Amino acid sequence: MKKVVSVSGGKSSAYILANYPTDFAVFSLVRTDDKDCLYPDKKIRQIVSDKIGEEFVGTLEQDSIIKIILELEQFTGKKIDWITGETFDELIKKKKILPNITMRFCTQNLKMFPIMNWWKKNINEVVEMSIGFRANETNRANKIIEKCDKNGTCLFLFQNL
Repeated sequence: MKKVVSVSGGKSSAYILANYPTDFAVFSLVRTDDKDCLYPDKKIRQIVSDKIGEEFVGTLEQDSIIKIILELEQFTGKKIDWITGETFDELIKKKKILPNITMRFCTQNLKMFPIMNWWKKNINEVVEMSIGFRANETNRANKIIEKCDKNGTCLFLFQNL
């Protein structure tokens, strides 16, 4: 069975990528079209655009995450597939509401769905996937795990693919 790790720029996913065998590593980039959020380094903007195959204006994640992922790829010598879905701006126009404590849809729409679309296009078979959650998001992680069957298969994510 192939192994996939989702890297986030955090310590845990970097550690997993650097220290455990994996067949694939993916980074799901949250983008924005807002020119006020323009990524400050033009050269890195172009590198990211080349990696994702479309124009990269900026991210709503910390700007440092971009450099961390680029450096992590160099440090580990492992290829990281940069993936992205719709921009935050496109999602908000479609949903017609901002995310809030009761309507938390960004992780699923801007991180998970792009990962699942990448999987479907590139692998399309059962894999072992490592996806990290923040320490303060254990309730959200547990809700996702509860939706998995007894074998850990999480097919519910494919409802919108």
